[in-house]
Order: sequence, then structure tokens, then C-alpha cells
Amino acid sequence: MSSSLPIQPTASGSIEMTEREWNKLINLILEGSVIPVLGPELLVVPENGELKRLYDMWGSELAAQTHIDRPEDARRWTIYDVANQLSQIEFANDVAFDIDEVVRLRSWPVPDALRNLARIQDFSLYITTTVDHLMFQAMNEARQGTKVEQIKFAPRGVKNVIDRASSFYQERTPSVYCLFGASSPTDGTFAKTEDDLIEYSWSLLDPQEAPQNLYDYLQKKTVLLLGCSMPDWLGRFFIHAINGRRNQENLNMYYVSPNCEPGLAEYLKRRKAKVVTSISPVDFAEQLYKRWQARRQSSGSDATDSPTPTTEFKTGAVFLSYASEDRTKVRAIRDQLEASNIDTWMDERELPAEPGNVYQDTIRENIYKAAFFVPIISRTLEQAGANPRFVWREWRMAEDASMNRRKEDLYLQPLVIDDTPAGAKFVGSPYRDLQWTRVSDGRIPPEFIETLSQGIRNFRRALR
Repeated sequence: MSSSLPIQPTASGSIEMTEREWNKLINLILEGSVIPVLGPELLVVPENGELKRLYDMWGSELAAQTHIDRPEDARRWTIYDVANQLSQIEFANDVAFDIDEVVRLRSWPVPDALRNLARIQDFSLYITTTVDHLMFQAMNEARQGTKVEQIKFAPRGVKNVIDRASSFYQERTPSVYCLFGASSPTDGTFAKTEDDLIEYSWSLLDPQEAPQNLYDYLQKKTVLLLGCSMPDWLGRFFIHAINGRRNQENLNMYYVSPNCEPGLAEYLKRRKAKVVTSISPVDFAEQLYKRWQARRQSSGSDATDSPTPTTEFKTGAVFLSYASEDRTKVRAIRDQLEASNIDTWMDERELPAEPGNVYQDTIRENIYKAAFFVPIISRTLEQAGANPRFVWREWRMAEDASMNRRKEDLYLQPLVIDDTPAGAKFVGSPYRDLQWTRVSDGRIPPEFIETLSQGIRNFRRALR
């Protein structure tokens, strides 16, 4: 099976990615001078032996969910096409809810292209033009043990929420910046329709609303646009926006898409941007990762996919304790909490039953510094029985830590991820006797998230 969908170049003047051109780009990446901007053409996943675009799959799912019929003359049927029609018959909040239910609340595979890009550790900032959370998920998987920040732009948004922190130059916190927002059940948090795309693009150009810290950071960077195919007029709008206050005569930019419209391609050529139409964005991302990895290895640098997780723990975070067999499900729980701005900590190292004393001391310290201890309950623990698992020791440490907390702090917060019945005998006291929260269809109840969020605020306020 091909690694990407067939390409049909639509623009002339495309440059060839020669070895020299690849080397120039890799050199810039190693210097930390490249910012990737990701578009919907990267969101390609296998289904029934062939590759499908997620935007098309989401469009079909949204249409089926809302009973929208495809017009006979429709050339496309993406999620934006369906949302455009849906917005004519539904209130904006209802449209947002329907889209979020399809895009975020259902389980979709992370595209390989996003995984490849997330593994390039010299990228510390990713800008995405799609409204999903998949790049954020790919980053959390690739940068295990490192907190990844997700920032979502919105017109008329609060500056310190929608913009990069001015200290980014020094901190280099791995970040995903959602230029058109990210799906949620609330209107105004992401671009739902093409009309919304226009509003977002206009706001990104408005000095009063634009993310100035982000633009300042982009000033001397090379922008790598991957799979950001757009209509000619919207593409120019968008490129003006991300170009910020730089010299408007030239664009320090690569534009990789076989679907670049001729008018936009000519515009980019006049501005000295490098247009690449002979290779798909998916294949480009794969080659980019392989070449970056080969260069790092040849220079003796560590280019492993998963750097050793650190023991860094943010005071007042939520400690997730789980059996290793449940790691994938717990990652999804962590991602949901992080998406709600709740700091979490989970250890992803494969541990022996009796890890060393230094490690145990670190775990104990983190448990005591946590605002909440969340033991993950599943039948995996029943299968473990009396086997010597470190997870049981974590639970005992947390039980000791709870003795120093007030009852109303609700420090112990059991979370059930399968059909384990209440009062199951393999769950020891006091956890068996506490109120359990259940995950339904992979989603954490909003009440549980609110409990954690409010409790963390109270915990940290008390430390001041």
C-alpha cells in the first residue's frame, strides 16, 4: 500500500527536493529555525486496505449523524462542506457540539505523518490549521514524560490564553498552536465553517487580536507549510497572517502540497517561497523524519523515538496510578485532562516489581505533592491478584498521604475504566469504600474534571 494518496500536481514552478535542498532544510531544523505548519492533507489514515482522508471521513460521519444529504453536484464532501449546510438549519452551539462529537469524542487513529513530525525533537512548536486534537495526542505519545502545551487561537480571545508566553524563547516548552482553534462543544472555540475560517483569518491579521508573541517568535524562522491546501484567496489571507510583521517582499517559506492552486503558486513564487508539488505532504513528513534521524545518529546525538521520561512533577498535579496493561487507556485519560488544563503525571517506564529506593522515593514525593491521587481501576488488577506489582505500593503510599489531608479535600479519586462492579473484592480498602467515577465510552465525566480543576486551584492557593 502506498504511503499516501495519489498526487495530481496542479501548479507549475515547483522546486525539486534534491539532496542539497533536503540538507539545507535539515540543517535549519537542527538549528531550531523551522516551524512546521500542518494542514488537513496530513490527516490520512488506512481503512479497509486503502488510505482515506480524515476530513472526508469526518464529513461523512457528520452528515450521517445529522441526516444531511449530499447534493448531487457536490465535488467535495468534507467536514466543512457538511458544516456549511448544517449551519443553515442549526444554532451555532449545536453545530459545534455535533462536530466535536465526531472529531474529538470518537476514537480516530493518529496519522503516521503526525507521529513522524512529533518525533523530530528539534521541533518545539507546531502550528496546526486543523481543528482536531490529533497533533497534541501525537506529541504526548512521542514526548513521554514531557508536558506538552496546547494553545488555541480564537477571535477576541484573552491574550494570555490565545498567545504564546513571551518567555517561550527561554523555556522551549513543546507546544501545539491551533491557529483555527480546536473542537469543543462550545461555539466560538474553533472554526466550524468556511465563514468561520474567514473570521479567524481576519482576526489573525488584526493587530488588536493577533497573537503578537507568536508572530514575534516567527520573525526569523523558516515556515514549513505541510498539506495546507486552500483556495487561492484564503491561502493568501492565511499566509499574510502567519507572515506577521516580516518583510512583505519575500517569504521565508516552504509550501508542500500537490494541490496548490495555480494562482496561489504564482503568488508564492513572486514572493520567493519554495513551492513543492512533486511529493505528497505525507511522504514529505516521512522522509523528513528519516533524514533528521539519520543526521542525528551520524553525529552521535540521541535520536530515539521515545526519550527517557523525566521525573519532573508540577506541585498540585493529578497523579495517575495504573497497571501497565492499561497504559493506552490511561494516556487517553491524561490527554483529556491536559486538554482541560489539568496538570497530570503518569510514569511510563517499564518497572520491575521492586524498583530501586531512589525511584521509590521520587514516587512517594510526587504522591505527597499531588492535589489528587487517581487510582485507575480495571479488571487488569484482578488478574494481577496478589502478584508483587508496584501499583499496589503506590496505592499504599497514597493512603498514607491521605492521612495528612482533610476529608473534604477528596484526595483519593478512584476512576473505573471498564465494567468492574462497585465493591469488587480485588480492590482493597479504603479504595473499595470510596465513591467511584466511571469512564463512559472513553470519556471522563465533566463533573469529575470540574472537581479536579477546582481542587487544584484550592490546593495551590493554600500553598501561597
